[in-house]
This record gives sequence, C-alpha cells and structure tokens, in this order.
Amino acid sequence: MNDTLATITVLAGTALVLTPVDPTHLHTSRPAQTTPGCTALLLAHADTTLAAQVRAALGMPGRRVNEAEGETARRVGVWSQHELNEVYERVGGVVTTRTVQRTYSGGTVTAAEITVTATLPGIGVVEIVTDWDEESGGHDLPVMRNLAA
Repeated sequence: MNDTLATITVLAGTALVLTPVDPTHLHTSRPAQTTPGCTALLLAHADTTLAAQVRAALGMPGRRVNEAEGETARRVGVWSQHELNEVYERVGGVVTTRTVQRTYSGGTVTAAEITVTATLPGIGVVEIVTDWDEESGGHDLPVMRNLAA
C-alpha cells in the first residue's frame, strides 16, 4: 500500500489540484494481525495426518500427540514397559535405553528411558518410548530381552 495519499479538489470545470496528505494519522500503534500462511496450515495438517497414521499403525487410533511430554508425530510415549512390550511384539524394531533427566513440579529425577525404534510400512521410522519402572517389573519381557548392546 502506498503511504502517500492525495486529495483531489475539482476547481471550476475540469482542472484538478492534487494536495499531499500526511499519512501519519493513518497508522495505528497496534501491530498488524498475522494469520498462518498457506504453507504453515498445510504442514500442520500433514503433521496431524502423520500422527494419526502412526498411532493407528501402533494400535492406538484416536490418540493425540502430547507435546508437553515430548511427543511428536513420529515419537509416541507409552505408560509402562508392559505397554511398550505390546507395541514391540506387534511392530518389532530396535530396543535401546538411555539415561534422561525428567523435570516435574517436585524437582528433577534421573530415569532410564526405553526406546523402540521401528520402521512402519508406508510411514517410515518412528520411536515409541517409556521410562523404566522397577516396581512394575518386566525384566523378562521380550522388549527388555532384546535391548541392543
């Protein structure tokens, strides 16, 4: 938009006089409203669609991405090593562990995160994760027996 506006004054007949107008009074102090661009909307839709496909392939249709827990379209958290084992027996994959720091309202704790990395047909590589819970057992579960060295 051109910031220089003019008023048109018609004088006797067909003569015109252009007078410059100060555009400063047209500007407001509030920032311009932005709306997501077409590309951003398409990417968000694609991410939502991928997340739904991943969760359906893992046997969790309708489950939403929990970003607060670090989930993404391709990274899915489960509640226990028993639930992780059920997914592992369904889709297979490589099992690994790593030490992580988890921050909760009560502070920070060290946890052993178990990850199954699997390739889903037509989708690609995904990760399914949980933290080890000693109290719920599971050392003899297939997912735990197949930890990568």
